[in-house]
Amino acid sequence: MINIIRIKRNQRKIFRHIKIIRKDLKKSLVETLLYLILIIVAHTLAMWQFENLSFANSVWLTLTTVTTVGYGDFSATTFMGRLSTVLFLYIGGIFVLGKAAGDYFEYRNDNRERKLRGNWSWEMSNHIVILNKPNMHGSQYFYRLIDQFHQSEKFHFHPVQILTTAYPNGLPRELRENDGVLHYNGSASEIEDLKAVGADQAEIVVLLAMDETNQESDGQTFDILHRLKEIHSKALILAECVDDRNRQRLYDAGASVVIRPMRAYPEMIVRSFVAPGSEQIIENMFNSKRDEYHRFNVTINNKRWSEIVCSCINHGIGTAVGYQSSDDKKIHCNPKGDREINADAIFVIVREESGIDLDYVKDKL
Repeated sequence: MINIIRIKRNQRKIFRHIKIIRKDLKKSLVETLLYLILIIVAHTLAMWQFENLSFANSVWLTLTTVTTVGYGDFSATTFMGRLSTVLFLYIGGIFVLGKAAGDYFEYRNDNRERKLRGNWSWEMSNHIVILNKPNMHGSQYFYRLIDQFHQSEKFHFHPVQILTTAYPNGLPRELRENDGVLHYNGSASEIEDLKAVGADQAEIVVLLAMDETNQESDGQTFDILHRLKEIHSKALILAECVDDRNRQRLYDAGASVVIRPMRAYPEMIVRSFVAPGSEQIIENMFNSKRDEYHRFNVTINNKRWSEIVCSCINHGIGTAVGYQSSDDKKIHCNPKGDREINADAIFVIVREESGIDLDYVKDKL
């Protein structure tokens, strides 16, 4: 815990230092441009006064000289005019112009580096925000999760922002090359960082558990949900819950969907937004509570799949979801109802307490 506090303090110092450098760079650029404008105005007035040129020609002479173009159609001929040109432009103007160009390119390069390293706050709305990073294989998980979002018709064009401190040097290449994926180098526990990724303007917020193996992560998730409430986020929030006993607490804290961390199946997160409630059905597949998937080795010849499904339901066996073909031994899931099948096994969702045995299934089918 002490190490985490030290890391956060160091990160704040680094971010503060970056902000100071950026502020100084911006200040230097503005000051240089003001000096340049002042010099241009002063030389223009000098040409207008000493060379008896029109104001427009004075401006033209000043600009062609300070940019070192020098067309030669106008030039200073009087002593005071030439002295003004030497003092204002040769000594001051060209130097200031070079410095302004250098400051500008440095400022642009600084902005590029800040965007690359996740220190840039983008103006976004109706986007997807992902908070935290999985402990193991985080980049691969992000890639699959974002790919699942973009494969769905509903979220195909939604940009994605990732909020984590895991990529201080920028996103890995496979994520960086994915169009519409950005990241911010910050913590989901900080309100300012949540605002920086537009969590208050997002359509969806995916709140991953800090540690998918530690139930204490639920406390951190609970705290982040309250932070989101503080910034008045209107997003649909999915929160991962390690301990089932904390599910209702997370719902009460503002989560729209609560699921277990299932790092091998990021599709489950996307399904919960595309078809709300389906995540509970999918999640039910991975435990032995209430419903279980059974294989019954029964021989079925030339029978329509709809008849098999109806028989299973009518006789209290369960819901048939697939079969193993006796011809090619392949597993077929959710076949069409009018398909005539030849099977040597069927797969059925049965109630835990049903006590259905193979002989009963054979007798009814």
